[in-house]
Amino acid sequence: MTATVLKRSRYTLQSRTESGVYLHNTFTGQGALYPARALDLLRRSQPDPSDPLTVRLRQDGHLVALDTDEFALAQRQQLSNFFRDDVLHLILFSTEQCNFRCTYCYEKFLHGQMRPEVREGVKNLVSRRAPGLKLLAVSWFGGEPLHAHGVVQELSAHFTALSAEHGFKYMAHATTNGYYLTPELAPQLIDNGLRDFQITLDGPQEVHDRTRQLQGGGGSFETIWANLQFLKASALDFSCTLRINFSPDNYAQTPEFITLLGDTFGHDPRFQLHTHPVGRWGGEQDDQLNVYDQDDGFDLAIPLYEHARTCGLSMRHANLNPFGSVCYAARGNSFAIRTSGQVVKCTVALDDERNHVGHLHADGTLQIDQARLRPWVQDNALTDATCQSCAIRPSCHGAACPLEKMDHGHQPCPDVKRNFKKFLPLMLEPLPDFSHLEVLL
Repeated sequence: MTATVLKRSRYTLQSRTESGVYLHNTFTGQGALYPARALDLLRRSQPDPSDPLTVRLRQDGHLVALDTDEFALAQRQQLSNFFRDDVLHLILFSTEQCNFRCTYCYEKFLHGQMRPEVREGVKNLVSRRAPGLKLLAVSWFGGEPLHAHGVVQELSAHFTALSAEHGFKYMAHATTNGYYLTPELAPQLIDNGLRDFQITLDGPQEVHDRTRQLQGGGGSFETIWANLQFLKASALDFSCTLRINFSPDNYAQTPEFITLLGDTFGHDPRFQLHTHPVGRWGGEQDDQLNVYDQDDGFDLAIPLYEHARTCGLSMRHANLNPFGSVCYAARGNSFAIRTSGQVVKCTVALDDERNHVGHLHADGTLQIDQARLRPWVQDNALTDATCQSCAIRPSCHGAACPLEKMDHGHQPCPDVKRNFKKFLPLMLEPLPDFSHLEVLL
């Protein structure tokens, strides 16, 4: 039998190190720290197909058949994901009020909790779609979503019941300040299917309480920390991203705080770390914020992640995996529903008319303005020529930030693209023993 002629995948990224080479394929999402000779096999016109390392490189997608049209594969991957009708992603504003007044917040707090007719609309929308769904993904947002935890509980109960009845997978996430995630409420939420949380701590108590104060004044750290310690001590099934927003005002204290996070939550796979530079996101205090230049800010995140790894904390956001850097607003099956029933694509540009793409009616009908929807979902790698030759195309598919494309007219690239070589060692583990693998036919 003639051996298949192989070539290196155009979607394989590499970062050399003294102990080997990190390889990660953005199309398959597979990668590891491989022996240094893996690079020699990738360079050869025909690597030995019986070599166990060649077998592994093929399995992980770093070596592909010579006649493989990877452009076409990436395009099909994008089309099958962005517009599939058996997946529905809803970002739900349970309330647009918040019990915090964070210094960098961009929200206006003009609306209360989700109206009864909107809650009925959400229930009816999901009920109508349920028979054809394979996945329902719900992201709770606000304001502070748990400020209206009754709404969250009411709708979550409906979603879990429909999931059991129709057999689709149900996943739920909440971007929450953690203040209400108490020992009383947290088990109820988790039991109702809400098992993924992002909670922000901006540093130790004296630092955090300067930027994330309660609405009426006073600190919030002590309560959040107690709630997190309860979760840590419990046997509950959940995942929690600990987010740190850093700026020139708190960066110096951040490594020491990460050490504390590691001592408290490290080596518990339920907890991961995400860091993000503070930006001027459109809030009333933007002019007073001390922020890093965007590029500098994301570069400064790397040593924080390197330190976190030594403390037993992993990164949550694997942005180099397939679709890892795609903005939810670019997907044709993702909609954010505000408390009034207004449908938007982006949770940042809430007051931007371009973002107001429709309305949800009480009977579950989504009335969508296709002209306003189109710029969010179509100007991406399917139309942009510069994306075609990019090695991380399967990660972002030219859709890292549709809003930036609309504002500035150029295709935005995810921040991880510029320094992916530094991120690979933070994402990947050494390759396990592969000598026993059989040759692929």
